Amino acid sequence: MNVKNEYQVFLEYLKQENKEKSVLYALSLLDENKMSIEDLYKNILAPSLIYFECDVDDKEICIWKEHLRTSIIRTILESVYAYIVKRKIEDKKIDKKIVVLTPAFEYHEIGAIMVSHFMLLSGFDATYIGANTPKTEILSALRAYEPDYIALSVTNPYNIVVTQQICDEIKRFFPNIKIIIGGQAFDSQAALSSIRYDYLLKDFDAIKTFADEVKL
Repeated sequence: MNVKNEYQVFLEYLKQENKEKSVLYALSLLDENKMSIEDLYKNILAPSLIYFECDVDDKEICIWKEHLRTSIIRTILESVYAYIVKRKIEDKKIDKKIVVLTPAFEYHEIGAIMVSHFMLLSGFDATYIGANTPKTEILSALRAYEPDYIALSVTNPYNIVVTQQICDEIKRFFPNIKIIIGGQAFDSQAALSSIRYDYLLKDFDAIKTFADEVKL
């Protein structure tokens, strides 16, 4: 399998903003066993978002083009969920619950959705709550679900302060729940030093390593 070629084909459909062909092509890679779900996410979907370049000078047009691309990727993720459920039934489970979300004012949710899917594929009982989740709703969800872990995905560095506040509240009211953080906002050591957390998972491989450690 030539991953680079598969990526270029998919990227061309995205550049054309052809949602139908993008979705069908991504799913065909799974149906024809050309790629695993993990490889599809790591080598095709994630790079197509991370390395997005707009070829138009008008910034407003670039914004909606990025939103459209995100919408296409989200549709693919929703479609792939059926494949994940099937594999989850066949694979061994980890008896641990994880709540995945993005905190208040964080609207970049594709990474969080992918994380929740990888958690499911790794055997966890993972639940994705949503984007832009207020602190009160996060605490309410923790009371309702009683998870073993909460995973916070943060892309925008401006949301570090609110994330810090949320983590402080979790540690105060739910000291037994372990906090997992991840996302581009934590590329900065200064951001990390201000947050009370238990695990930093920077990429999909880190999630797999974390799952292997929990299984022991």
